[in-house]
Amino acid sequence: SLGCMGNHESYAEAEEFAEAEGPRYGIEFLRDATRVVRRGEGQINFGGVDYQWTQARYLVGTERLLAAEMPNILLSHNPDVFPVAARQGWDFTISGHTHGGQVSLEIFKANLTPARFITPYISGFYSQGPRSVYVTRGIGTVGVPMRVGAPPEVTLIKLCAI
Repeated sequence: SLGCMGNHESYAEAEEFAEAEGPRYGIEFLRDATRVVRRGEGQINFGGVDYQWTQARYLVGTERLLAAEMPNILLSHNPDVFPVAARQGWDFTISGHTHGGQVSLEIFKANLTPARFITPYISGFYSQGPRSVYVTRGIGTVGVPMRVGAPPEVTLIKLCAI
């Protein structure tokens, strides 16, 4: 399994600990790094970055991680990097961070969540031209340990040749 560092690892200054302990649980953290995964004749380049804090610095230099002639998938905890990732050429971005808004209410067919004040990428699939991002709600919470209208999820993404 591949992963990337999020804001809570950064807050706790636990990135090195998580990176060292990850292999014990079958997790390789990609920290400004890539791993090419091969299955049969196919291959995919996975890139990963640590939590991206500042919009002005989103994915600076990350275009060097792109691989030619294969799909490129970026693991970035913060989904707000998606427009930059799309411009750089990342085909698909996988993110989290928002907890699906944690509290989401449907009123007049509109989902209202405090997360809308922070990001347009709350939960699910978004696209920009041929590029896309999936934002998982994940299983955690922040602040109040509850969820309303944003149930936890563990996402299985099946990659298939087209």
